[in-house]
Amino acid sequence: MHNVERELDRYLTALRNLIRQRGFTQLEVQEALGWGRSYVSQLLTKQKGLRFEQVPMILNTIGVTPEEYLSEIYPPLRRSSGNITVDRPHKDADAPSEPEATLADEMQRLNGLMRGLVSLLQKKGRLTTAELAQAVEEARHEP
Repeated sequence: MHNVERELDRYLTALRNLIRQRGFTQLEVQEALGWGRSYVSQLLTKQKGLRFEQVPMILNTIGVTPEEYLSEIYPPLRRSSGNITVDRPHKDADAPSEPEATLADEMQRLNGLMRGLVSLLQKKGRLTTAELAQAVEEARHEP
């Protein structure tokens, strides 16, 4: 589960960074959304549970698409020899490069991470089965 916590931290860090990069304060975001005092700060520091549907609300408020948000978290996809590959950041520029992952490999990795995040959120009481089912149903109807 430690990796899931780390992924959640990456998601929250990216969201905090995008809020700043777009010239907003957390207070401005919470006021635009009509949320209570210090609520955005508490969400972004895990003092309160960030609910699945709140992320797109915040992104919309600061003018960021979900694709832009995810590109802050995950390396960009690119085409290579007719296959889609994923650029992976390297810890050391002189170190040998890791093999490039195919899109199927990356999707499998992301699916595993999402399952872990959902499991963690449910165990901590931050996501109910009904909320998850509703989010899945809404995602099926989006283009």
